[in-house]
Amino acid sequence: MEELPQMADQGDAKVPANMVLIPKGPFLYGEDKVTETIEKDYYIDIYLVTNQRYDPFIRAGGYDNKALWSKEVWSWKRKEKVSQPKWWDDPKWDSSDHPVVGVSYFEAEAFANWAGKRLPTEQEWEKAARGTDGRKYPWGDDFDKDKCNCEGSGIKGTTSVTKYVNGVSPFGCHDMAGNVWEWCASWYDNSKDSRVLRGGAWVNGSDRLRCASRTGSDPRKTYLTIGFRCAQDAR
Repeated sequence: MEELPQMADQGDAKVPANMVLIPKGPFLYGEDKVTETIEKDYYIDIYLVTNQRYDPFIRAGGYDNKALWSKEVWSWKRKEKVSQPKWWDDPKWDSSDHPVVGVSYFEAEAFANWAGKRLPTEQEWEKAARGTDGRKYPWGDDFDKDKCNCEGSGIKGTTSVTKYVNGVSPFGCHDMAGNVWEWCASWYDNSKDSRVLRGGAWVNGSDRLRCASRTGSDPRKTYLTIGFRCAQDAR
């Protein structure tokens, strides 16, 4: 298992290192800014999971630990011979402080299980990205290509998860607009064949980078534009 994180003070709470406490309560959610209420406090990662953070999961045998995968997913993983993220050994995508890409929803979920965490729901993700006031982007209502890794940045790839310090959310989370889309635990629709993706990626323009923007993907699929961050119940 991942080493227990050091604890950091955040007000009266003890927050796991590199996570932030998101308080329960109402916030403005979705395209129509309806009031949505999250009933329990939770933690969420300040940064996307990087290659450096993902590497110990591989080295610890996470891909061979059946306890981290559901029975159905384990059968799929064995059949497809999935043993590491796609493009894991490609130098264009393996910088230690860049988000891990080429991970399916199932791999992200297994990593979260290994780390003693989970993937956020899309409501939890959006509150962490948007705060409570219904803003359009993590930093406010006006788009700024200098505050995120997007199509307009011209970078054409991932960037360090600490690069855009002026684009953080109201709770201090980085890259909640751009860099890579993020897997969420929620189903995209009632068909339950796609998982929600949030946040937009380095290939996207301003519309896709809005906090309310959502899409979905087959949980088996992997892309150079998808990564994830973890959440954890506050106890």
